[in-house]
Order: sequence, then C-alpha cells, then structure tokens
Amino acid sequence: MIRKLTFLILLSASAAFSQEINYSVRGTAQGLVYSGEESPFWLHSNQRGRIDEKTNLSSWLTGIGTYKFRNDGVLSVGIGLLYSDGYSDEMKLDEFFINYENKWVEAYAGRKQRDELFRGISATNESVLWSLNSRPVPGLSFKVKPLMLFKRAGIGVKASWEEFFSEERDRFIQMPRIHHKSFHLIYTGIDNVELIAGGHHYVQWGGKSSEYGDLPAGLNDYIKVITGGSLAGGGGLVGEQEINGLGNHLGGYEIQLNTTFSHFDISLIYNTIFEDFSGIKLRNTPDGRYGIYISDREPEKWIQAFMYEYYFTRNQSKNYPTIDGKDNYFNNNLYRSGWTYENRIIGLPFIMLDEDRFRVAHNNIVAHHIGLTGTAFYEYPYKFLASYRGNYGAKSGTSKPIERIISMYLDANVWQRYVDVNVQIGADLHSSESSNAGIGLRVTKNFF
Repeated sequence: MIRKLTFLILLSASAAFSQEINYSVRGTAQGLVYSGEESPFWLHSNQRGRIDEKTNLSSWLTGIGTYKFRNDGVLSVGIGLLYSDGYSDEMKLDEFFINYENKWVEAYAGRKQRDELFRGISATNESVLWSLNSRPVPGLSFKVKPLMLFKRAGIGVKASWEEFFSEERDRFIQMPRIHHKSFHLIYTGIDNVELIAGGHHYVQWGGKSSEYGDLPAGLNDYIKVITGGSLAGGGGLVGEQEINGLGNHLGGYEIQLNTTFSHFDISLIYNTIFEDFSGIKLRNTPDGRYGIYISDREPEKWIQAFMYEYYFTRNQSKNYPTIDGKDNYFNNNLYRSGWTYENRIIGLPFIMLDEDRFRVAHNNIVAHHIGLTGTAFYEYPYKFLASYRGNYGAKSGTSKPIERIISMYLDANVWQRYVDVNVQIGADLHSSESSNAGIGLRVTKNFF
C-alpha cells in the first residue's frame, strides 16, 4: 500500500512539474610558490578556506544537479571534494547541500559556499562579520529574498534565519553552534535610489568545554540566544567566565545606497560592528566599514568595476568600557578560539590570529583597500587588489602601529581554450619583517 501511494505521489509530481534536470561538474587545481614561510596575504585570504598560509597545492571537484519546476522553483543538490596541503594535509568535503529557491525564498541544508558579491573585489564580501575567508560551516539556512510589501510606497524587506553546527574539535570550545539572523528594510520610493538598512546578529553558543563539560544548549538557552536576552542579564552562567551573556554575541548595522549614473551602477556601503550593548548603542563609532562600489554595465572594459573600502576598528568603545574593559573584536573570554572556523577568521580577514593560530592577535586596525576588475586587451579578464593596513594589536592596542603592511594581488585569466588557466601574483611589503612575494597557477575545467 505504501509503495503504491509513493508511486502515485511521484507520478503526480511528474505530471505537475517539468522534467528539466541539468548537471555540471567543475574541477580546479591550484599551485603556489612563495619566497617566505607563508604565502602573501591575498594568495590565501578570502579563498573560501581552500588555501591556507602554507598551502602549495590545492584542488577541488564540484558537482551540482538542478531540477527546475514549472512554478519557477529550482531544487539544487551539490557535493564538492577538496584536497589541500599546508596546515591541514587532507581530503575534505568542500561543500555538500540541498538547496531550494524561488522568487520569494531560498533555503538549504548542509555545507554550502557563499555567493561572491561585488565581483570578488571587496576585502570582506557581504559584511565585516562573515567573508569568504573560511570554509562554510554546515547548517540550515532560510532566507526571504527582497520582497516589496508596499509597492506604491516603495517599501520592502529581506531577512534570513540560519543555524550552523560546527563539527570542529581542534578548538578551545569544541563543536560550538552558530545562530544567525538578519533583517533589512528596503526603500525605493525615490527615483533612481534604492536604500537598504538593517542588521545582522550572530551568536556562538553551546559546545563542549574541557573544563566545564557540555555548555548550556537547551530550549531556554536557545530562546535567550536568539532574543539577545542573555546579553541583558549579564553572564556568570558558565564558571563566571562570560560577562556579557550566554554565548559569544556579534552583530552589526548596515546601510547600502544603490543608484545609477549613465551606464554605471553605484553603491555606497556602511557597516558597523558590535559585541555588547555599547556597540549596539553605537558607542564604538566610528568603527566599521565604509565603501564605494562602481560597476560599468558596458562589457569588456579595461576597468569593469572599482571598489574602495576603509576599515577602522580602533575605538572599540574606549569611552564606554564594560566591566571587562574595552571591546575585543572576534575574541571572547569563554570561546577563546574566537570568531574562527578551522583556524581561519570567519569575518574581515584583516583581523588576524596570533602565530599559533589560536587567538585573535590583531583586531585593532586601520585599513584601506582598493579592488579593480575588468578585461585587458578585450580578451583577458583580471582582478587586482591592493590593501594597506596598520596593525595596532588587540583590545587596548598601541598608540603607534606594531606593523604596516601593503598587500597586492593580481589574478589574470590568460588561457580560455579547453581549460581556463589563471596566473596569480601576490606580494606583501612589511614595515617590520622581510617582504614576501608569490606566484600561483590555477587550471579549471568544466566537464559538463
């Protein structure tokens, strides 16, 4: 009876939906050589966790199948294998997911690589809190795409709710969970202007401590986490280790203004960052990200898109310190491995770990970043990044930079027949250490 019922359901689904199924398989091999003990900054940063500081060889193979329904829905299933040497010389799952989306929503389960924004020339992609610097954490995601609630008034919303479950054991608190939600208002009531304003809230919570055992992870704890109620009452919940609340809270406000001029699309971007109530009340101003992005809609230009970003994290609520002192971005008293996954910063890669790759050592920074992309000689697509950053240490920091670093990167697609061949050149100019240069070769083949 069950088999007959299953057959009837499948038969009905086949009649209701189209049978268009598409497959794609893509393989990539990447080799790197460099003059220093570690590769230059942009050769390993924002590489989706596929390349670390000591990688010389990395390769990955990704297969995706998509099923298109008649109602414009798309079901995708993907799996990717990754091998890289360096700090972790092993085979991993680059991604594995099942994803459904239509014009209103998108949802997935598994480990899924994030979309690249701003044509890949931003230093931190979507926000300062979550970039492309680490491998994706497995979990569940549900997003509401931009939805115009009041079309005549030009008012809409977009939102997301995500729960991630780290399987990572090589960290101070093992296998922590990550809760994330976001909400943004969209206003298009002014001609040629789109204004997006909202915020993100992340929490590392739960997990297992070698000292305290399993950390609070029940339903009541989850309610406190998602509502921020654990912030309001302070901490002392786990061995008196956490002052600001249950879990490691991070968040930020965002404003983005989009407009057009002639054949250019222009975006002005502002992100804040907070880890407690002082940041929520903007008492750490002017910390954050300030940027402009300009894209040319006319194809095959030498400069197709340009981006400038300024990052400042030196305030850290210094005029409104908590009992624990100033802010300490991406660090935490209990979750001492910080805002990381597999020893890589999840957010802005200019915030960096110490030499042991255990705790955040540089979160007090000033950085300028420029990105360019286009097509050279109407034939060779390229991407160029140049960044300057001054590192002032962590927490209280220093009055003068501990080090100044200029990092440059060029990625050019030099061959596009049978396979795609890209050449990368990277260099770091240090004020306190020897400069470092490296070169990379990437070969990509689409099999289907």
